[in-house]
Amino acid sequence: MAIPSKEYYNESYKDKKSQSESRVPADVRVKPEKRTVAHRHPYLSGNFYPVFKETVGEDGIECEVIGIIPESLRGSQYIRTGPNSLRIPEETVAHHFFDGEGMLHGVYFPPSVEGEDETDPIRARYMNRYVRSDSFQKANKHGNVMLSVGLMMNGGRSLIKILKQAAVSIFRSVIYRVTNIGNGNTGLAFIGHRLLALHEAGVPIETAVPSLATVGEYYFEKEGEKRGKNFLPNQEACTAHPKYDPNTGETVFFSWRLLAPFAYYSVIAADGSRKIWEEPIPGFTRPTMMHDFAITPTYSIILNLNYTLDPIKHYSKVKTLISFDSAKPARFGIIPRHFNGKRDKILWFETRSCHMFHTANSWDEKDKDGNVVAVYMTASRSERFVSYINMWESKGEELPYGGGKTLEECRTQYVIPGDGDYSNQDPDGTYLSLFRFDLKTMETRVTTLSTISSEFPMINWDWFMRPDLRYIYAAKMDIVPGTGMKSGGVLKVDIRAVMDKQQQLLKSGGLKNLGGDGQWEIGSENLLQVEKENHKMHLFGGSYGGNEALFVPNLPRADGKALEEDEGHLLVYVYDESQIENGLVANPDRQVTELWIFDAKKIGQEHEPVAKVKIPRRVPYGFHGLHVTRKQIELNQQYLNRRSVPV
Repeated sequence: MAIPSKEYYNESYKDKKSQSESRVPADVRVKPEKRTVAHRHPYLSGNFYPVFKETVGEDGIECEVIGIIPESLRGSQYIRTGPNSLRIPEETVAHHFFDGEGMLHGVYFPPSVEGEDETDPIRARYMNRYVRSDSFQKANKHGNVMLSVGLMMNGGRSLIKILKQAAVSIFRSVIYRVTNIGNGNTGLAFIGHRLLALHEAGVPIETAVPSLATVGEYYFEKEGEKRGKNFLPNQEACTAHPKYDPNTGETVFFSWRLLAPFAYYSVIAADGSRKIWEEPIPGFTRPTMMHDFAITPTYSIILNLNYTLDPIKHYSKVKTLISFDSAKPARFGIIPRHFNGKRDKILWFETRSCHMFHTANSWDEKDKDGNVVAVYMTASRSERFVSYINMWESKGEELPYGGGKTLEECRTQYVIPGDGDYSNQDPDGTYLSLFRFDLKTMETRVTTLSTISSEFPMINWDWFMRPDLRYIYAAKMDIVPGTGMKSGGVLKVDIRAVMDKQQQLLKSGGLKNLGGDGQWEIGSENLLQVEKENHKMHLFGGSYGGNEALFVPNLPRADGKALEEDEGHLLVYVYDESQIENGLVANPDRQVTELWIFDAKKIGQEHEPVAKVKIPRRVPYGFHGLHVTRKQIELNQQYLNRRSVPV
C-alpha cells in the first residue's frame, strides 16, 4: 500500500487556524447523511454509530481536564482503535460488530514546551484518524468491497443467497485489486520504533504518533525491502494480539488462514529480524478463527476452540458459514518458544468445550531443579462464542435482528459460576478463569476466578509472564437483550486470593464442586466470599458506558525502590448515553466523551477517578487501546524523519 494521497497531507487540512475543528477529511469521498431515525442494527445504533469527521491539524483539540493528570502520562499518548464504517449498510444488509474500517482515537499529553516548568499541570489534546488501509482506500473509491463478517455468521438466509453475495464481494475485491484486508480496527502494538494498527485477517498498518497519520503497510520486512502483492485474501496476516517479551525483546505472533495448513507461528527478534517465520502449526483440519493466544518465557499456547469455517457442514446444522461446535472439546497446543515443526512435538491438552476471546497473564511453573513442569494461563472463558456479538440483519419488528439469546434463554435463571456446573451457567457469560496444563500428566485444571462476567482482561505489562502477578483488571460486561455489548464498570480481580483459597481447601478437603470437568473449582460460595474480601469494582453509574481499561505504570520511584504491581493508573473512555435519544445521537455537534483516569490501587465505588479528560467529541465504543510512552513517540518521530515521511 502506498503512503496516503497528497490530499491527505494538503495545507488546507493542516491549517493551524482550524486546530479546534473536526471535518470530513478532504480525501474521503463518502459524505455522511444526516439521520433523523436511528439505524436499527444494534451495532450501528447509539454510540456504536460511526463518526465521519477527523480533527483538523496535527495537534488535535484542547480538552478540559478535571483533577490532576498523573506525571507518568506527561509526553505520552493513549490510543484506542475500533470499527468505524466508512459506508453505512442499508437496514436489510448483513452487518457485524467486527465490520468497519479502523479509526484511531487518541489523547495526547504533550510535554512541557521550552520555557515551561515540567511541574506545570499536564494538558490533554484529542485527535482521531481513519486507518487508511488498502481496504479503506478501495471502499472510499469504489464502495464496500469486503465480505461482511455478518454475512458469514448469518443464520437467516438461504445458503444460495449467502454464497451469491459472498461471490459478489470476492469478485469486487479482485476487480479492484484489494491486496490487504487488514483494516487496523482491532488492536494496537508498538514494535521497535513503529506503532502498528492490527486486524487479524491481514497485514499490520504502520501509523505515526502522535498525529495518528497512516504511514503504510509493514509485515516485518527488512529496512528497504519491498513486499510483493498478494491478491488472495488472508494469505498474509498477523494476530491483533502479538505478545512482547520484555526480557528478550522478542515479539511472538500467530495467524490463522483460509487455506491449509490454516495456522502459522512467527517470532520477531529484538533487532526486528524474522527469527521464526510463518512456521506451520499442525493439528488444524479447517480454517479456525483464533483471536488470541498466550506465551510464557519458555512456551506458547495455541487456542483451538472450534470456531470454524465449514460452509456445507455448518449450514446443514446451524445455518451459518462460521460457527462454534459445542460438541467438540476445546484444545490447547503447547509449543516451545522457538518452535520448529520438523523438530518439535506440539502437546495438545483438552477441556470441556468453551470459547475465549482474550488471555491475560501466563507463566511457567518450575520444580526445585528449575525444570518447567506446568504452564499457567488466565483468560476470559465462556461456554460458547458470545451470542450477543452475532447480530446480523433485520428479522422483523418482534425480533428485529437475528442473533443474541433466544427468548427461552432470556427467561432462564442461570447458576452462579464456581461450582463447575458449566451447562447451567449463562452461556454468554465471560468469566475470568485460570488454566493449568501439567506437562507430565497432561492434565488440565480449570478454576473460575470471578463470578462477574467481564472481558478485555488487562495487566501491568511490566509484570507479564511473572508467576507472582496478582491483579487482572477487566471491563465488567453489561448485556441487555437486543443491544450491543459494552462495559458498565472496571473490575480488579485478585487471582492470588483465589489460588490461595484453592490450596487451603485442597489441604483441608473442603472443595465444594460438582467434580468432573469442574473438580478444580473452589465452589460458588467460597468464590463469592473471596470476591467480597479481595476483588474490587467501580461501576460507571448513570447512563455511562465504556470499554477496555488500560493499565499504565507509575514513573520509577525517586528512592530507587521497585514499584508495587498495582502502582499505576487505569485509563478508559466512557460515554454518557443520555446524549442519545431513541438510538439516535441527539445533538451531533455538541457531544462529549470522557477519558477517566483511576488510581489502580484504589478501585472501588468509594474512589472517584483522579482525573477526567472531557473530549468535546463522540468516541464510539470500540476495541483495544495502547499507551505509547514519551520515549516511544520520540523514537517514532526520529525514525519517520530519517525516512522523510510527511507525518
